[in-house]
Amino acid sequence: MLRDIFKKKRADRVLPNQSTREISDTKERLNSELRACLYLYDDSKFIICALADIAEHGEPSVLDKGVSDDELGKTVCDKLLAFNPKKLAHHTEHTLSNWQAYIASGSKTAKAFERKSYYVYVRTINTAISIEARPRITNETNLSAHYSASSGNLHTEVGAAIRKAINAAQLLRQAGAL
Repeated sequence: MLRDIFKKKRADRVLPNQSTREISDTKERLNSELRACLYLYDDSKFIICALADIAEHGEPSVLDKGVSDDELGKTVCDKLLAFNPKKLAHHTEHTLSNWQAYIASGSKTAKAFERKSYYVYVRTINTAISIEARPRITNETNLSAHYSASSGNLHTEVGAAIRKAINAAQLLRQAGAL
């Protein structure tokens, strides 16, 4: 009991403005690269989801588009750390009525949500964070804007990288490539 009183409280992160150590430790513990995804819905809000295998799981985080790069990067890193390499449920259990990202958007229909969204797939590759952005519905499903950042970057730099990838995808869409 006395031991608990004097026990050192564990900080959320080794360094408050980056997740380098936590990403490395989680990858080692899971023996897997990490993955997460986010949606920029209606050019107004970010909906950030953790992944289990290839499916979204858990409660998504919703941030206003005007959120700081630091908060955006930290939230994405949190969702990377929540990655689960094992399937939590069968794919048949995922329906539009329980699609958490769609529900969090507040969109009236799933088709409207998809039409108004940019999809961003975030994953670790060795010591990098790979960010791929494209419209959720596109004529070119194999084409996306890609940005590669170091997993040692500050949260602010990760958030800025996400915005750059989305901006590049928006430019590709405007140019008719996506």
